[in-house]
Amino acid sequence: MNPKLITAALAAVVVCFSGVGVMTVQKVSENIAASDREFALTSNVLSPLFDIYGLSIVDGQAKASKGLIDAKEFCASLIKLEAEAERLIGEFGKPPELVAQHKLVKAYLEKARMACDKGQIETLNSPAMTAELYGVIEPMTELINKLLQQNLSISRKYKDSADSALLTFERFASVAAGLGIVFAVAPWIGAKKVSSVIIKPKRRKKKEANRG
Repeated sequence: MNPKLITAALAAVVVCFSGVGVMTVQKVSENIAASDREFALTSNVLSPLFDIYGLSIVDGQAKASKGLIDAKEFCASLIKLEAEAERLIGEFGKPPELVAQHKLVKAYLEKARMACDKGQIETLNSPAMTAELYGVIEPMTELINKLLQQNLSISRKYKDSADSALLTFERFASVAAGLGIVFAVAPWIGAKKVSSVIIKPKRRKKKEANRG
């Protein structure tokens, strides 16, 4: 095989390998970054948001209604929890359905604070207030759970895409390595075949040489 042709073929393999490698690294980096971003939203935004609605607000009202914390402490906690919830919702991009449900929770919190300010803590433990609390909290926690599952699914999708790109590159690298080996040993195979078919010239007999 022509050495120049082999060199050109090897160069083409190297260029293709480098190009695919660069594109693979870029794609994997983008997918990993996107996966981390979605997972961060789940861990740092949605999970704390769920805790605020599903645990802190409900727990605070239960403690206040049983006299475990005083009215001022409960009112102060509601103000802080509401502010933190609004911050997290803003960090998540303020999806309309989440904002709309938060407004319903906020309306209830204002009502609960009014009861606190008037010293009517016992009303927080009434069946009507308890029903109203769970009537706004349960839809909110269900919505947050739904968003949690969506974000985890998106994060997993990006991760799977990155794994797929790496697997594809691994297969391409195997093919490129095989081609490189073939082109590398081709000159030796060609040289061996040429040397095996060389015919040695016959020597003329002395008699023929002495004629004339």
